[in-house]
Amino acid sequence: MFSDTAKHFLLNIPVTLPDERVCQEITDKVKSSRKAREKSKQLLEIAKTGVEKAIETDEATATAWMNQQLAALGVEIS
Repeated sequence: MFSDTAKHFLLNIPVTLPDERVCQEITDKVKSSRKAREKSKQLLEIAKTGVEKAIETDEATATAWMNQQLAALGVEIS
């Protein structure tokens, strides 16, 4: 993809790495972001399935199921 000259140039660009504390903060934020993304996917699935259940059965059954699923994830609705 790159010529040998371009590779040599790119490999010799000086890069300053942050100190260990900053690296750890970045790592923590990336992990937190991934967890939040996974939880949002789970919540979306609960919402979609809840709507399907409300259409197929009734709203009370769907709401009860959704509340059960949310409790299992440790999510409280205010």
